[in-house]
Amino acid sequence: MASSNSSAITSTIWDYIFIGGGLAASVVSSRLSQLDSSLKILVIEAGPNANNESNIVWPNSTNLIGGDFDWKDSTVSQRHLNGRNVSLATGKALGGGTVINGGGWVRGHKFDYDLWGSLVSDKRWAYHGQLPFMQKSERHWNKTSNLEQHGLAGPVPIQSVTSTKREFPLRKHTLEAWKELGFREVPFLDGNAGNPLGIAELQEGRNGGRRIISAAVYSLESVTVLENTLVEKVLIENPAAENKGLKAVGVRLADGTEVHGQEIILAAGAIRSPQILLLSGIGPSAGLAEFNIPVLLDQPDVGQNLADHSILFNAWKVKDPGAGWALGSPNPLFSQPQYSWGYPFDFLVNGDVPKEGLAEAIAADEGVVPNPDTHPLLSHSRTFVEYIFMSVGAPDGSLVTFGAAPMLNTARGSIKLASANSREAVKTQIKFAGSNATIIGREILNGEAGAPGFDEVLSVDSTDDYIDARIRAGLGTCQHPMGSLSMGKVVDVDLRVKGVDNLRVVDASVIPVVITGHIQAAVYALAEQAAGIIYADRCNSAR
Repeated sequence: MASSNSSAITSTIWDYIFIGGGLAASVVSSRLSQLDSSLKILVIEAGPNANNESNIVWPNSTNLIGGDFDWKDSTVSQRHLNGRNVSLATGKALGGGTVINGGGWVRGHKFDYDLWGSLVSDKRWAYHGQLPFMQKSERHWNKTSNLEQHGLAGPVPIQSVTSTKREFPLRKHTLEAWKELGFREVPFLDGNAGNPLGIAELQEGRNGGRRIISAAVYSLESVTVLENTLVEKVLIENPAAENKGLKAVGVRLADGTEVHGQEIILAAGAIRSPQILLLSGIGPSAGLAEFNIPVLLDQPDVGQNLADHSILFNAWKVKDPGAGWALGSPNPLFSQPQYSWGYPFDFLVNGDVPKEGLAEAIAADEGVVPNPDTHPLLSHSRTFVEYIFMSVGAPDGSLVTFGAAPMLNTARGSIKLASANSREAVKTQIKFAGSNATIIGREILNGEAGAPGFDEVLSVDSTDDYIDARIRAGLGTCQHPMGSLSMGKVVDVDLRVKGVDNLRVVDASVIPVVITGHIQAAVYALAEQAAGIIYADRCNSAR
């Protein structure tokens, strides 16, 4: 990384200024510098450089969620979750979420991307439009199967349970159990080939277990990085006297310093990118007026459409902990180093839901009976629930853990300002369990170990009311926020903020639909494509 001398930073007119140094900024700034090494590129990151921090490298690291590199956000009180505030983990370091995430490499369903492309009327954002960029980002472990779906030479190494030789003792039993429940094995057990419905092997963005931080695997050698620096807002000119539109010309840091550039790229994530736009005077006029922020552009969609995946974990008792089924047991298998190289489960299982009950729930939410041929939740088989069965749950190996993650929560949340102070957290509303179409699978509930505050264990005989109560008491987040600056509403298909010249957004906030995957894979592809779009615009404007 280039030197970040403060006087040089303020005296330079930068070609590109990135607000936020997370996953997307790492990718786009790196690719732009490779395309043209003469470009003056500045990345401003609120957190430190964590690339060489040994205490975050491995899956069992202790400095991840809630640690030094986490913003430690939480939601406002959630009415549908018994008034609980839900913790939200977002990366505060160079590399953003890749510094603290679980590493799961899960693209989601082809239909999600096709819906995205259809919604914005641009095939570049449909699955086959994004596939080349999915491939460009990854270095896949399997060099013999599904080669038309995977990249073999990208910066992000992908590993699987079998590639790391860490199959768990319950692997055969869980595979057969899932099949008995009606799930199929996806071809090659590869859930990253367009249709993940069924049983797929866990894939992770890791290298022999080691965490992959975007800012480490994408070279920032020719990029200037300003660490531990908070941006307050985008500087926007409003030359109304010249009969011109709004134009971004730089950023103001939280300490009042101003830095100027030709193009500003907001890449602070689905929670902070909306905050910065709002503080810059772009957003719903009523919300801005509440904090005496001058309204430059009344844009009611800023901060809306926030989506995330939720998850509910339950512990299950192991009849004989000494049999060696789970981590913590005396099984010598678990002393082999590869069993600490990734998360302790073999499979991700993706399931659809019965359409009849879903149609009734949608009708209750939307007030009209949905058309099953055209409604996006009914017209196609999709991943509604992701299931995991983990060989861990207690230090002595007496428990295993089952997780069910609703991937298509239909209620949408929002990001709103709490004040005009950039150092103060926003009001984040996620609305989990806020609609009738929020689904938790009930097919494999039996032998559960119970939960704090509940006398009854879950079983196939549990009532709907009891299951709903357990969900509201225990439902959490997968830490996959997206959609709060949606493409088609806030930004156009080239990621430009509508109504403001020289300002783009490149992060998960622009994703206009729910991606039923672990979104780092989607954001890597988004950023790879964004780099090409931004550079092409530069070349075209120079002609």
